[in-house]
Amino acid sequence: MKYTILIYIYFVCLATFNYSYAAVTSKGEINVEGETKGIVPASSKVPLLVTLIIDRSLAEPGEDIKTIEITMPQGFQTQRDDFTGITRDGKKLPARVLISEGNVLRVELAEPIIDFQNSIYVIAFHTQTPNEIFEAVFKVLLRNREDAPVGEHIQEGQADGKLNNDDFTLQIIPNIPPAPVTGFTAEADKNGENDVTLRWIKSDDPDVNGYIIYRDKESIINVEKRASTTFRDVNVFPGTHTYQIAAYKTIFLQSDRSPILTVEVSEDTAPPEAPASLNLTISSEGIQVSWIPSVSRDVSIYRVMFSSTDTDTLKVLPNGEISTKQPANDSTEYLFVDNRQLPVGSYTYAVVAFDEANNASPIVKKRLRIFDKPYPNPFTPLSNDPDFNSVIFPARAIDDAEGEFSVMLYNIHGALVKTLTAQLGDTELKWDGKNENGDIVESGIYIFQLQVGENYITGTIIVAK
Repeated sequence: MKYTILIYIYFVCLATFNYSYAAVTSKGEINVEGETKGIVPASSKVPLLVTLIIDRSLAEPGEDIKTIEITMPQGFQTQRDDFTGITRDGKKLPARVLISEGNVLRVELAEPIIDFQNSIYVIAFHTQTPNEIFEAVFKVLLRNREDAPVGEHIQEGQADGKLNNDDFTLQIIPNIPPAPVTGFTAEADKNGENDVTLRWIKSDDPDVNGYIIYRDKESIINVEKRASTTFRDVNVFPGTHTYQIAAYKTIFLQSDRSPILTVEVSEDTAPPEAPASLNLTISSEGIQVSWIPSVSRDVSIYRVMFSSTDTDTLKVLPNGEISTKQPANDSTEYLFVDNRQLPVGSYTYAVVAFDEANNASPIVKKRLRIFDKPYPNPFTPLSNDPDFNSVIFPARAIDDAEGEFSVMLYNIHGALVKTLTAQLGDTELKWDGKNENGDIVESGIYIFQLQVGENYITGTIIVAK
């Protein structure tokens, strides 16, 4: 009997432990739709988004998800018709909403979640904010088919991948709009661009979080940084346009709009600035063409062009139109790969930027030489000409060889001067005439051993200072 009681107590404790701990882990946040700060005005109706990351990869039996329960702070009022919907990884889920006692919004899914995926859920609804000024904390709980809690309340944390209000707290502020913006001006570009420069005086209200600019009475930009007092409206359709500005504490608590300003915008006739730092790299994938974007903000596409001789007309390569909607790598560089295996010879690559009016930037060119032996030979390390101040060793100097690619350089006495080792995918190595200590070697004849895998060749290089 004693052991039976002990076993019973053990299982009761175990069940209690499992009740509070769940293998389903979650984190989430609440945001005002269209804003990055968790601020709402009192006595207002605002749209809210509750974003949750729910990880069911280790879910156990009984941890299916049937209901997502949001407990709202005292004074918030939400009706069934205020529920906009719920999505899972961007796809809408059929569900119904109930408002239960205790100011709890219950989103009941038509079908319980039983798979083991890690997914992002977004619940959208409107709510009327209370009259009081306070810090309002929401709570979110998952429930299974038996309406039992799946773990404890969801922890706060970034769930939507954006820099915004990364918790379940909203700050309620007085429903007093800021004063109107002063000193607002709008000036059309005078150098051929179809742009408009807008300026204004910074608000001295510390609660102002940004400005809304209106073109033709429609909102076009949210200038969130309160210190910003200049904005350039780029690529405005030619014709007559009106501009206004309003300061805001929240998107739903704006000042009156400024007086209307009328601007006449001309057609875009100014070519964009050329892209910068065009580079060509030979790799196992082909020729990598990379460039730094043009500083012009109205560039819409780049065209990568090619010619096989110095006299041939440059032609756009297949798939050589790169839209600026395709972001540059790390926002600093664009990359195009010409995957053809070009034979030995001299080629020209070029990149041109075009704006939305098809105005072309100056063309940026670069020559590519493909060799089957080291070139140039002789070379001059002290030259300012990049075509002659280093020697290039091509892996194709050895036919059909595969494996690690390296070059060793010796002086005429047989002493090792420099070792060059290729990275994975590199098909050429460059020597700038410096030894292992970083010093430029003396003029004279140097012996190289170029090795690819188990195959190698030797030869001589002349350094002429």
